[in-house]
This record gives sequence, C-alpha cells and structure tokens, in this order.
Amino acid sequence: MMKKIIIIAASLLCVALMAVSCIYPFTPDVEDGSGALVIEGDILIGRNTIVTISRTVPVSSPKAAVIPPSGRVYVEDDAGAVYNGVEDASKPGSYTVNTQNADPSRNYRLHFIDEDSGKEYISEFEHVCSAPVIDSLSFNLDYNKDKLNVALSMHALGEKYFKWSYVEDWEYHSIYYASLKATYTPAKSWRDTPKVTVEEMDYPYENTFYCYNHDTSKEILTFSTENQTDDRFVDLEFLPIPRNDLRISYIYRIVVDLEPLTKDAYLYWENIKSNSEYNGNLFAPTPSELVGNIRCVQEPNELVMGYINVAQIAREQLVVRDMLIDFFKETENFPEAETLGPSQWVDYYENYYLPYNYASYPPSLNETLWAPSRCVDCRERGGTFDKPDNWPPPLE
Repeated sequence: MMKKIIIIAASLLCVALMAVSCIYPFTPDVEDGSGALVIEGDILIGRNTIVTISRTVPVSSPKAAVIPPSGRVYVEDDAGAVYNGVEDASKPGSYTVNTQNADPSRNYRLHFIDEDSGKEYISEFEHVCSAPVIDSLSFNLDYNKDKLNVALSMHALGEKYFKWSYVEDWEYHSIYYASLKATYTPAKSWRDTPKVTVEEMDYPYENTFYCYNHDTSKEILTFSTENQTDDRFVDLEFLPIPRNDLRISYIYRIVVDLEPLTKDAYLYWENIKSNSEYNGNLFAPTPSELVGNIRCVQEPNELVMGYINVAQIAREQLVVRDMLIDFFKETENFPEAETLGPSQWVDYYENYYLPYNYASYPPSLNETLWAPSRCVDCRERGGTFDKPDNWPPPLE
C-alpha cells in the first residue's frame, strides 16, 4: 500500500528538476511576490555543488528578458572553511562549488552576495544527511501492458526523508544504413532549376545511422520511511517506458541520484509539489508559504525562496540492451523504399526523401534507393550524433 501511495504522489508532480547536479529548478510565476530572489541547489558533500540564482517572474512578463542576479557564491562550514563558487560563463546565474573533499562531520551553509545591492543571503547551518544505500536499480518487462518498468530498491540507513532524480541517455538507429548522401542546390533565379547530386558518404564522419538522445526527470520525486517499520523500499517502480519507445530500442542508460533530506527540507518540497499540483487554484499556497531556510542578512523580512539541504547522495546506474531482451517493438509505419533515377531526385528530395544505397550491382547512380528522411537520418527522430560520456560499448 505504501508503495502505491508513493507512486501516485510522484505522478502528480510537474516542476522540472535537473538530476545530474541535483538542482531542482523552481521559478514560480506569481503576481504577489514577483521579483523575489530564488536560490536553488543543495550542498552535496563528496560531489560538486551546483547553485542557481534567479528571481521570480510575474505571469505577464517575458521570461527571456529577466537577467539573473550576479555576485559571489560560496559554501562555509562551521569551522570557518570556505569553498568558493565559480559562475558558468555559458549559464548566467549558475555557480559550481567544489565540495568533493568537504568534511562530512561538519555543518554547512550557503552564502550569496548580490553585487548590485550589496546584500548578503545565507542559509541556516545544516548537518550532513548520510547517504542511503541503493541495493539495486533494475527493470521488469510487463508484456500485458507492453511496458518496461524501472525499479529502485534501497536501505535508508537511519534517514527517513528522501528526494531522487534521474538522467536518461539512449542510443537508437535509423531504419536504413546510408552509404550515400544527397546535396541540394536551389535555383538561383527563375531561369534555373534546382539540382541534386548524389555521392558516397565519407564514413564514419558523415554517418547518419547512430544517434543519441538525453532527458532528465521532470517531477519532484520524494518519499518517506517515517511510518514504516522497515527503513527500506524494495522494487519501487517509478518509471514505466512503453514498449515502442525509442529509448529502449538499442541501448538505454539511466543514472539515479538518491538524496536524503532533513524533515524541514522534505516538508518544503512537499509544499512545492502541492503548489505545482494546484497551481492556479483559489486555495494554492501563496509565495510566503514557499519560504525555505535562506534569509537576507540586512533585511531579514525580505522574501527569499529556496531550501538548501546538505547531504551525501547515493548514485546508481542501469544499462538496458534490447539485443539481450528483445523487447522493443517498432509501431511506427514507414513507407517502402523507392528505386530512383537522377531525373527523379529533385522531386523526391523536396518531398523529404534521402538516398541511402545503390539499387543495383554493379553500383550505379542511375538506380539508387531512396526513403523518407526520417528513415535515413536518425536526427529526424529527435537525437544528435553526440555520444554521451562513458557510453557502454556494443556487445561483441
């Protein structure tokens, strides 16, 4: 029963979180309290801490026009040690603090000094929540519902409140392996006609067969063992993947970060979940109810949003290869390939077809096989050629 309650609760959420760095982006659209400072990011002992500084945005304002506050970010422990943050040049308002070698026996807090106003914002000193143990990250195949379910088993090791997030990467392939490519030259004037030339690809540099895609969890995922006699969960299914989903068509990898919380941090995120669920409702929480453990030193009554938790996290990954389980089922219908001569190339190219191989032997450009670009260029199905770091090699 507890497992069902947690799964139902987790499915009701809609605030995006960035799992790699355990940053949980929350920029509420509010009329009352707009312009309030938002500080996001937990202090992670043993890993890099990522902190994002922003402000709330009125519902009627264009978000792209909002410039995040700039200043100094650093982490301090109760012995006076300081860990300075470095702003990401490509992501204004995002700071990385190296807390990989920080002492887990100390208490920690976050500082932000706004360079425009000169104000200093600090979180409360918090103890380090000890990392739980992920016993397993596994999957099961539901043939009745045509779904692959990812499941987590864990031991709490004395902690009672948790938040988790995940990152997904997957490799998939186009329908046809292309050894040919087409180059389109549009007409320069009304006197000209467009042209298409076909030639062999420079493999592997022009390969369009292998693609990769990436995603992160889009919900606030929390649970508690407070009302349990056992401080563990076994096979908590949290991510169903349809059988026809490209994610599991070849190689799929998911990395889960499990973070323990203080009770106050847990209640804060539960409040955020409720606010997300009932956003726009007459009885939705007001901005003042979302205040966390951060305050302005100069003006203690200033509204500041965000909660800085301090923790060690547990991380586990799962790799699923369809070659081993033979579960993926392609349900999209693709037109059959066409054998074309040069006089037909322009028409087919302009109708989103691409060549992929010779249709005759010995090879001749007078007979080439063409198929919809979606079948030939894997990027047409949402991915890129950028292989993720430490990607699992193919099976031999």
